Amino acid sequence: MLNIEIKILSINELKDFRTIRLSALEKSPKMFGSTYTAEVDRPSMFFEACLSNSTVFGVYHKNEIIGLATLTQEIGAKFSHKAYLSSVFIEPRFQKKGIANRLLNAVIEYSKKYVEQILLTVAEDNKAAIHLYKKLGFQIYGLEEKALKDNDEYIDEILMKLFVI
Repeated sequence: MLNIEIKILSINELKDFRTIRLSALEKSPKMFGSTYTAEVDRPSMFFEACLSNSTVFGVYHKNEIIGLATLTQEIGAKFSHKAYLSSVFIEPRFQKKGIANRLLNAVIEYSKKYVEQILLTVAEDNKAAIHLYKKLGFQIYGLEEKALKDNDEYIDEILMKLFVI
């Protein structure tokens, strides 16, 4: 098993967060709602806001950030029992080594202390991610047609949910 460390990123890891976020957008452009071009020239304040508005998990191997997952808890008295999982990414050279599984299990364990359910969306053609989410207990509860538009191409997204209590 590959030796990795999973930790919640703070402002001290701002550079690492920016690095992995931009890498994810560049290497897996169809998986994200934003683009590399839209974020590469953004100021540090943009990335600081991302870190302060969500719980961002980073995966490290030999002090290099190689993965990412973001958990954003809903705000409001009647919504705060839910959180959204997004931006799940593992550097391609580290994929298919069980790292995403370990990362998501860490997110789920953390979530049990703060929320009752985790929601996510995943591109309908991302079969590997859908398989992993199902393996971890996420269930499909809907489909958003034409959820994303990349130039003239539409991407449908599957809506999934996991109850953690």
